Amino acid sequence: MFPIGKLTLAIIGLRLGGANGFLWGMFLGHMLIDRTLVRKLIKQYLSNIDDNIRLLLPYRYYKYYNRIENNVFGVIWGGLLGSLTFGFYGFIILFILGHFIFDMPENRWSGRFRSIFESFWNQHWCKILGAIIGYSFKSNILIFIGVVIGFFCDNYRFGNNKKKINLKFINKFWSNLNLMKFYLHSSEAKHFSFIQAMAGLAAKISKADGVVSENEIRIFKKMFELNYEENSKIADIYNKAKKSPEGYERFAKQLKLIAKDNLELKENIIENLFKIAAADGMIHSEQLGILKTVAYIIELPDGNFELIHEHYKPRPSSNSPLQEYYDILEISPNSGNDEIKARWKELIIKWHPDNIQAHGGTASEIERYTLKMAEINNAYQHIMKSRKI
Repeated sequence: MFPIGKLTLAIIGLRLGGANGFLWGMFLGHMLIDRTLVRKLIKQYLSNIDDNIRLLLPYRYYKYYNRIENNVFGVIWGGLLGSLTFGFYGFIILFILGHFIFDMPENRWSGRFRSIFESFWNQHWCKILGAIIGYSFKSNILIFIGVVIGFFCDNYRFGNNKKKINLKFINKFWSNLNLMKFYLHSSEAKHFSFIQAMAGLAAKISKADGVVSENEIRIFKKMFELNYEENSKIADIYNKAKKSPEGYERFAKQLKLIAKDNLELKENIIENLFKIAAADGMIHSEQLGILKTVAYIIELPDGNFELIHEHYKPRPSSNSPLQEYYDILEISPNSGNDEIKARWKELIIKWHPDNIQAHGGTASEIERYTLKMAEINNAYQHIMKSRKI
């Protein structure tokens, strides 16, 4: 559902300000919603609503709810927004558009459209901004100048300026402007810079124990939602960094610049790196040394580091209540949130008391299903609560 910000503000802008409002709405939607935590908060809010519905929904309605679960957001979004902005014709057009974009995740053409659309904005938003500013002033010259300046900014954001711009005075001019500040104030660039540094550190930690396992790579990929362009760039960084465990400090310094005084983000960084280190079942001394150095560079307090480290120290399975919750759901602790939720849905359908009652179950069987259902819901809620870093 990542284009929701661009499309929503673009339609509202079109209604209020015509073509100019449409372009500004698209740009602001991308920068303020789709490339920020707002999109994730919307997704989390909808997921929580879905969880509550499933907890309260009678079993006999489950099959109907499962059918419409992934086929209503787009049509509701399109129907409401279209009717409020452009009446009947807007309702029809956005109803169809919303269904195509949001309600068809498995459709090849829908997925390709979302991927190309988002990649285009991620790569060219500086040029787009320059063109929009020129268009707002109704000047072809300003449109041209805006696109040219945007071209240099986009090349700088993705680190391609050294390859494409060989003029020394331009490089010196760009350096004197200290565009790293501009780079870090862009949420999309900051997001990519953060993942870039995390990929480098993850590769260094994986290599520290002598070999990079598939499980370590799989865990890293599950940590972040990457589009096609980001995935290819991160894969290149990961492959170069894993050749040697040396030189990880530069990635840590990059994270320090991003995290600043954000203690929660610093804890998140170390927590995720611990997950990579523990992917093979144990944390080696070389990996722990890297983790301690990274924590020192990003200025995470020692006490906070030790609390996270304590969580990953080996201990008997019987002393881990969280492991018991994973066992109840019959799923691995390394599984992603989406996998856990899918498994929870399967077990709800299997153990719902209405299910056995519909098949003529006895009172004792119904009671057993009821208790099992409560156990499953309790395990799911504890696991998801523990994952809210």
